[in-house]
Formats: sequence, structure tokens, C-alpha cells
Amino acid sequence: MEGPMQAPLPQTHAAQDDNLTLGLDPDTQVNMQQYKEQVPRWKRIHQHSLTQMLFISVQAFCGPALMDAIGGLGRGGLATPKTSNIRFALMNGTEAIFCAFGGVLINILGAKWCLVLGAATFPLFGASYYCNSQFNNQWFLIASGPFNGAGIAFWNIAEGTYVMSIAPQQKRGKYLALWIISQNGGQLVGGAINLAKNAASAGGGGVSPSTYLPFIALQAIALPFALGICEMHNVVRSDGTKILILPKLSHKAETKRILKTFTSKVILCMTMFIIWSYFYNGPWSTYLSLYFSVRSRALSSLISPFFCIVGCFGLGIVTDSKGVSQRRRAQYGFWLVIISNVFVYIWSLIMEVRYTRNDPGAIDWSDKRFAESFLPYFFIQTTGPLAQVHCYWLLSSFAESAQDNARNGSALKCIQAIGNCIAYGVSSTGATPLVGMILNCALMLAAIPGMWWITGHTPDRIPADVIAEEMTAEEAKVAAAADESDKKNITTNVATREVSCRPSPNDNEGSYVI
Repeated sequence: MEGPMQAPLPQTHAAQDDNLTLGLDPDTQVNMQQYKEQVPRWKRIHQHSLTQMLFISVQAFCGPALMDAIGGLGRGGLATPKTSNIRFALMNGTEAIFCAFGGVLINILGAKWCLVLGAATFPLFGASYYCNSQFNNQWFLIASGPFNGAGIAFWNIAEGTYVMSIAPQQKRGKYLALWIISQNGGQLVGGAINLAKNAASAGGGGVSPSTYLPFIALQAIALPFALGICEMHNVVRSDGTKILILPKLSHKAETKRILKTFTSKVILCMTMFIIWSYFYNGPWSTYLSLYFSVRSRALSSLISPFFCIVGCFGLGIVTDSKGVSQRRRAQYGFWLVIISNVFVYIWSLIMEVRYTRNDPGAIDWSDKRFAESFLPYFFIQTTGPLAQVHCYWLLSSFAESAQDNARNGSALKCIQAIGNCIAYGVSSTGATPLVGMILNCALMLAAIPGMWWITGHTPDRIPADVIAEEMTAEEAKVAAAADESDKKNITTNVATREVSCRPSPNDNEGSYVI
């Protein structure tokens, strides 16, 4: 039996703040029978929440996943990691600025067109690395960083809104696992490309320039799928519910809401956890680029995503467990993430201390020390994404509407980008990976108190779903009352007509008063 639960956060629907339901769109439940009769099958498939999640996942595959695959070569596969670290720092700094105003951007453009604008910039990422590797023009690699940062910010703002909003209540963990799997699937494809192009490079240095060409082609595929995304109010979940969407606010009012979101207890308590969940990219990628041969790095980008797929589905099973309250699932998921990372950190620190003292050179997959040296990087590519999935799952547990998910997602991406900017900034100074790993451990410890509190105050049900059900029930009551009133009117009219149709005693037989 579960122990006593703490009270939900104040100023949420779970805390019975009824003022928060004012002005909501009552059209939150779909009459599935009528929907099937009136809407063509192809359109129903297109509007289905799973189809839309697959469209988002394809974009994640072509965009962030392939960016990670290039990064999986050890800071873009360049001979030295410094230039790439500078580029990533600029990209993440720009992303943080744009993500800070995510709610306003979605207000202006809409979630779909933010996806389109972001997807259009994806090929620029691969092109910048190709030009640097082929023509040695570092200015393009560095100058394109802010443009990619702005584009990925637009895309991430909208992606977070969709990902946290479209899943049915009991399938959020699995939908998020599907999304993470698509990102790792992109890394698998990218890893296969990397390995095929660089299998003969047993030494150090940069990858072949032609490695980047397939990436550019695949990144261009994201744009058509972004154009195929439905507007959020047209998405129908598999359980027949629609996404709860508030009326648009003015830009000034939306900016105030954004500031309120950044200073909310939910975001403040999760800030360190969000930074920590993405911070590992800097030190561990630098570790890979410094100590491994080109083909070993190519192999890592192929095999690293495999175990991540299993881990993310495992976390999805935990967070979707039936018979366990949402609050308990939040706590179980959090400790699963923390404990699994602790083991990886201990192993990584042991190896990095050893290599800081004695540089091993470029470790190839034929070396005896390859397994013990590579496995810490392999496992961090699993435990790191687990923390990211849990971030999204937790934030969606507090949302009262799709707009809340947009603001929370924007705050998450802004904080994440700041963390990455710091991580890559530290790596670009020439500091050893040991410095970044120690910072990463410190961030994990700093994240525990806030997450202890936030998981203890997670609502037992998603407020947006509670609001939607209450609104549907209220609509049903109004409809039932109207039907009852109509029935009474009909009964009264019939009774009156029957009385009126009786023979009048003062008239001749057969004469009726009508």
C-alpha cells in the first residue's frame, strides 16, 4: 500500500483553483461514432494522435537525431574538437534566447509553422561540417551556429508542445519512448553511414568529408513532414479526447505568463535536473574525440543508441504502470534515472583520471583496452536520455492546457540550451573532460532536493485531463437538462391538446374544440 501523499502544488487545478477553468474551449470530447461516419478514413488516420507523433518522430529522426549522430563522431568528426565546441556553444546560446520567448513565438506563428521554420534549417548543420572538412573554412561552421540555434529553437518549442500534449493519459510514457527511439534510430542510421565511410581509418584525425553528404540529404526530409503536421486543435487522441486549448492571449499577456512559468515552483525545482540531464553531452563527447580512433568513433555512433531504446521503453513501462498513482510513478522514474547514472559516473571518472595522467592516444576497436574505455561513453548515451524523457513526462503531468505545455516546453529547452552552452563552453577552453564530468556529478547532486520535492507534489492525474472531463460532464448535464425540459414541454403540449380535443358538452355530438 502506498504511503500518505503530499498535497498538490498550489495554483493548479489539482489544488482546486476553479478560476483556472475560465474561458476554456468546451469541445474536448469527440463523438467517435459520428466522427467515423462524417470524416473520411484517410483524414481520421492523418488526425490520429499516433500518426502525428510519428510525423514528429520522423522530424526528430532527420533533425536532432542526425545532429547527434554527427556529434557522436566526437564533436562533429573534426580532427580537433575546439572549433566544434565553439560552434555548439554559440548554437545553444542562441537557442536559449529564442526558447525564452517560445510562448510568444507560438502565439504569432502557431506550433505547426514553428516546426516548418525549424525543419527548414536542419540541412545547414550537415552542410557547415562538410564545408569545414572539405574546404577548411571554419568561419562558416562558426557563423552558422546561431542560425541553427534559432531554427532548432523554433522547432523544439513546437515539438515540446506536441510531444507533451497529444498522447492519451495512459500512453504518455510509450509515446515519449517512441519519440526518443526515433532520435536514436536517426543515430543508428547516421552511425551506419559513419562506419561505412570511415571503417578503414584506424588512426586519429577527422572523418572523410563525404561522410556528411548523406546527412544533408536526410536532414532535408524533415521539411515535408513538418508541412504535413495537423494544427493541434484538429488532433484526435486514440481514446477519443481532444487537446485542451485555451484562447490565445495578447503578446503582452503571454509574456507575463512566460515570466510566471519561469518563476513557477515546477520550473524552479526542476531547473538543476534539466541542466544536468543534457550537460553530459559536452564532457563525454570530448572524451570520445580525444581518446578514440576515427573508426572507433564511427562505431560508437552506430551502437550507442541500441541500449537507449531498451532503456527508454523500460522507463515508459514504469511511468505508465497501471494501479500505481502518477505521483508514485514520478518518484520511481526519478530514482531509476539517478541510480543508473551514478554507476556510469563512477566508471567514467575512473577511466578519465587514468587518461588525464597518461594519454592513451587514439584507442582503436582492435585494442584490448577498447571495451573498458568505450563502455562508459556507451552507457551515458542511455542514462542521459532517460533523464530527458523523465523531464518531459514530469512537466506534462502538471499541464492544464496545450499552452501550458508550450510554455513549460519552452522553459525546458531554454534551460537545456543554457546548460549545453556552459558544457561546450567549458570544453572549448581546452579543459580536460574530467572537469566537465566533475561538474556533471555536482549538478546531479544539486538536482536531487528539488526533484525530491517536485515528485512528491506531482498531481495524481493530469490537470488538463481532469478539466476536460469536468467540462464534458458539465456539457452532458446541460444537454440532459435541455432534453428533460423539452420532454416536459412536449408532455404538457400533448396533455393540453388532449384536453382541447375532448367533445364540448355544449356542442353537438361529434363537434370538437380544436
